Amino acid sequence: MENSAELAWAWAAVLTEAEALMRGDETAYDALDDAGYTLEQPYRSTGRVKWAAWKLLPLFTQILDRTERTEYRYEAPGDYSAVTEEALAGIWVDDAGTTVLLFSEDGCRIVYPELELLGETAYPFRVRDRSSVGYCPALDIDYLQNDFSAPLVYYVSGIDDTHFWSNTQNECFRRLA
Repeated sequence: MENSAELAWAWAAVLTEAEALMRGDETAYDALDDAGYTLEQPYRSTGRVKWAAWKLLPLFTQILDRTERTEYRYEAPGDYSAVTEEALAGIWVDDAGTTVLLFSEDGCRIVYPELELLGETAYPFRVRDRSSVGYCPALDIDYLQNDFSAPLVYYVSGIDDTHFWSNTQNECFRRLA
């Protein structure tokens, strides 16, 4: 599983550089120049990145293939203040073996093949504090609108070094790296 996580991190880094090139990020182009490679024309093909993401999807989904499926088990709510963007940094896989979430400073890559989310894009994410109304924090991943009007939401009942869980949604994500 460690090698799968390392490979997923490496592939995520490649995709991050591809995104930077498509944005026209001069730092990304300078890195290519430093490596002795110069692009003949600006790299702007989102279709090619999507195609590559689909073809190389096993770099992410092998984690799902190696995940032991377990039934959700209720856990007492944790310390809600521990649920932060920083605490989420890493690779997480759900116990059902259907979803991988890769959180980094670039955003969250979602690998959920059934929804055709292939990890090819790093989406903005945030943790919303809902303690003023007595609710657990909400983890919002803005994969559709770019304004958080229709995010993918997980209601996080607790987090520690090994996992985070949602009693509301009966889900648990285990940290791989």
